[in-house]
Amino acid sequence: MIDLGGTGLAAVAQNGAGLTLKLSGPHGAVVTTRLALEGAVLRAAVVEVILPAGTKLESVEYPFRSFYLCTGRDDGYLVLPSHEGCLIPTGPVKLGTTTFWAWADQSRGPQSFHTEHAPLLPFYGAQKGGAGYTAILETPDDFALRYLLNSTFQHIFAPQGKRSPYQQIACVWPMWLAQRGRLGYERRMRFEFAKPLDYVRMAKAYRREAIAQGHLVTLREKLKSRPQIKRLAGAPYLAYYAGYPHYPPGYPGLEYSYRQLADVIDDLAGPMGLRRAFVHFWGAYSLQPPRCLPFDPAPGSVDELAAIVKKCKERNFLFTLYNDVSAQLEETDFWEPALMGKSADGRFWPYRWRRTCPSQYVRLLARDFPKVVKRLGVEACYVDCINSSRMRECYDPDHPLTRSEDRRARLAFYEYVHSLGLVFGGEHAGWWNASALDYTNGVGSHARVSSLLTAFSVPLYHLVFHDALIAYCSAGDDYTVANGTAFEDKMLRDLLRGVPPMFFMNLRDHKKWRKKVRDSYAVLSDPVAAVMYDELLSHEWLTDDQMVQRTRFSSGVEITVNFDEVEREGLMGKGFCVRGLGGGVRRGAFKSGWALDG
Repeated sequence: MIDLGGTGLAAVAQNGAGLTLKLSGPHGAVVTTRLALEGAVLRAAVVEVILPAGTKLESVEYPFRSFYLCTGRDDGYLVLPSHEGCLIPTGPVKLGTTTFWAWADQSRGPQSFHTEHAPLLPFYGAQKGGAGYTAILETPDDFALRYLLNSTFQHIFAPQGKRSPYQQIACVWPMWLAQRGRLGYERRMRFEFAKPLDYVRMAKAYRREAIAQGHLVTLREKLKSRPQIKRLAGAPYLAYYAGYPHYPPGYPGLEYSYRQLADVIDDLAGPMGLRRAFVHFWGAYSLQPPRCLPFDPAPGSVDELAAIVKKCKERNFLFTLYNDVSAQLEETDFWEPALMGKSADGRFWPYRWRRTCPSQYVRLLARDFPKVVKRLGVEACYVDCINSSRMRECYDPDHPLTRSEDRRARLAFYEYVHSLGLVFGGEHAGWWNASALDYTNGVGSHARVSSLLTAFSVPLYHLVFHDALIAYCSAGDDYTVANGTAFEDKMLRDLLRGVPPMFFMNLRDHKKWRKKVRDSYAVLSDPVAAVMYDELLSHEWLTDDQMVQRTRFSSGVEITVNFDEVEREGLMGKGFCVRGLGGGVRRGAFKSGWALDG
């Protein structure tokens, strides 16, 4: 690491309305940057990096820790694009007891310095006293973000028995990643200063950028080429797991039949009364990823499976199977090192999932999936693991990729899927693929995420892209997960955001979850269907402890929820109020209790 800040300034030159600065460091390292102030907009760029002979660039952090907030002195907050979006307040906060403990302790620990390798959106911001900035990255293929979350770096000094000498601050800044060991191209961003400014206005500032860059295509536009998208309106995401893709067919305890799956569909559409559902089956194939066909004959005939797809269509449900072209599972016969991505050191990418180089995705899916579409008549496709905002470089000489080429390869994959006439989605999301995705899961946090990044969650992604895709919650905090958000709070959270519920469950456990599926459907389906094509205009906390929140949508629908256990702001504990739907105001509340003998 070479520090070029402080006394490293070697030259300044006027450049039109701005300045060009040369920062020099040890051994002949020189970084050329540019700053230009245009009204209330500050533009910043890294223009050139010259390194000592025999060295390679890893990253450039610039502007480094600019516009930080002083914790305890500045009563404001950072706005961060982690998970669905979050705030980092720098003044006093109100939180539940154990959450408050984590908030206090983690700000003194290593969690207070965080590198976000896969930002959900290429912007961030900060405000205090109602004034602040929105920072928009204009060249977002090769970047990460770094956060100081009310940090003093105390965790560095604690092992030495010392107190940190640093001031406690909150700050976010870009880390521009090298392109194959060099800068590669000019890196640009801008700071838009404004007053008044809050996180909603920041999200809307980036929404304008997304529209200008072609990253936002609305669901109404997508509907013209894929009319089956309308069946996602208010549809709970019901993923039924039968061992695939983790194990080959017949894994003990996960045996199943197509008759079982057909009975589930009949139950959903019959006694349970669902008029909408997105059924996602994790099974049916005999070969593990990145292969799939032939179909597994043990659960029944292919005709039975095709009949299930037809049954779903007749009941206004959408059906998809699980696919993954990114996996290379070492325990299978389909381990193909020639297809794997390689790092700069020549090593293969290590993780089992997202191990295949994206340059291979289209070829792998095209090998089998058109036959699946033709034989079953499926109208939707799910491909796991490939939608994250984290781009990677592949150094395999047979299929090298920069991060920009990685992004283009994945967009080409989406285009191929759409050419088959299919609704497409998968896991995770970003800004760069919102124009192509019709739905996804993974927009949200889960129990393993640092409390600093979850204590003050806000729906930044939905404020930008709600009308572009159905952004279901994180699979790590779906409606069957008990160690994250409570079930009733998940319902209120997703109602507020205009997002249907999501369940991941074993096929054999359908009866266990059917009441919660039905309850969540009864509360969420109609309001969420009504706002499916809407822009999410606003989100606000009506109380200073986040307990009562309100959102407004472009159709005029207004949703207010109370996460508290007791009545607040005219809403019952765990209650909600939806205005603007046909038929008047809709209210309700979660009721819990025990049935006791005697």
